[in-house]
Amino acid sequence: MKRITLFLMVVFLAANVLAQDKLATAQKAFDKKDYKTAFTLAKELLDAGDANGSNRLFIQLREVNFEPRLVYEYLGDSYDQMGVAELAISNFEEAELLDSLNIDLKFKNAKLMVKQRKYTDAINKYLKIISIDPNNAAAYLEAATIMYQAKRFADAALLYEKYLDKNQTEDAYLKITRALLEIKNFEKVFNFGSAGVEKYPEEMQLKKNTAIAAYATQRYAEAAKYYSQVPDSMLSINEMENTARAFQMVKDEANSMKYFEKVVKADPARSSIYMELANGFFRDKKFDEAAKYYEAKAKADSTNETAWRYLGFSHYQFRENADSVVANPDFKKNQLEKARTALLRSVALNDTNFTNRNFLIQIYTALDSTQALLEQHKEMLSLIGNNETQYKDQYIASNSALGYNAYDRKAYAAAIPYYLRILKYRSDMSTLKILMSCYLQAGNNDEAINFARRILKVSPNDKDAKKVLRVLSAD
Repeated sequence: MKRITLFLMVVFLAANVLAQDKLATAQKAFDKKDYKTAFTLAKELLDAGDANGSNRLFIQLREVNFEPRLVYEYLGDSYDQMGVAELAISNFEEAELLDSLNIDLKFKNAKLMVKQRKYTDAINKYLKIISIDPNNAAAYLEAATIMYQAKRFADAALLYEKYLDKNQTEDAYLKITRALLEIKNFEKVFNFGSAGVEKYPEEMQLKKNTAIAAYATQRYAEAAKYYSQVPDSMLSINEMENTARAFQMVKDEANSMKYFEKVVKADPARSSIYMELANGFFRDKKFDEAAKYYEAKAKADSTNETAWRYLGFSHYQFRENADSVVANPDFKKNQLEKARTALLRSVALNDTNFTNRNFLIQIYTALDSTQALLEQHKEMLSLIGNNETQYKDQYIASNSALGYNAYDRKAYAAAIPYYLRILKYRSDMSTLKILMSCYLQAGNNDEAINFARRILKVSPNDKDAKKVLRVLSAD
């Protein structure tokens, strides 16, 4: 280790001595007015990293006006190495005045200007290069980069576009799509993004930028395609929602639901999305689609009574779907069972909704579930309470169902109160005859006679009423 250190020290000292010798030789040449030799040695010193030594020589050469264009440039280089940027730039400017079409010199000056944050000057320098050489890709790229960093996105996009005409790099596609997104030029974002993705199919950010533009320009198939290829970790919640809506627009309900579920999982407050979608389908009478989203909402928020209610309504309405019934003979029954389950969940959360009870009554009627149906009629009457006039039709229907069930079971005394309630709103012959029969079978002869006489007032020749009076010796 000591030998290596000693060797390096020897090499350094030798190089330093050599540089000092070269500087001394160059100075002697200058003193002898051998400017060419002094110039050559000064350049060698500059290339070797002796900025101070070369700088002193180039200053002297500048004073005697030897090779002024090159001397100014190399003075600029030496000042740049010394970290004196302002003097470097001023000497590069002097060199440019003597060779205004020198592109390499302008690049050197522009890059130093960027380091000094003289962005406007640098931009002007790159634009000058472009005016000299319209096909100079590097100038477009450097100018575009400055514009992009300065958030002058419209200008940056124009310059990146020129650059992409010449070099189709991954970074340029990324930058131009980002710049165009900033100024909301979605049409161009989509065009450049699509081209970029085709060339760089593994670049996820480029796919995301293209997806954003596709969605904004209502290219929903492309939006769904690109969004779904981007990892979820790169998507905001809004972007996941847009993915779901894009799939929805192209009728891919499975993927649409998958992304909506991701949205709600990430932000439970957004479960209202399900209701928005479900309500739209329900209004359009697309009850099968409505049911999917009402069910998703109910799963996300099991206390949402409205979601359970309309889930039940949707299944009930969809029970008659002709294609489904043909494909599956049990379809109608299955839909009714699903409707029943959902509406019972709704009723458990809110037992004051008349519509729920009505639907449950219809469902149990269709399912031929007698006992459950009777329970719903009892619940309906309890719900109506003293508001029988307001809900007259439901009141009559439930009393009729309960009364008939009692009559059919020969529970005549139990049937009487139901038919008496009906009689308040419907004094028809059928109700009068059932009440006459119930009273007769229950052993209440006085009321049986009373109803027989009421019947005869309406229909004087009614055989059943006359028979009751005759049997009870009241004719």
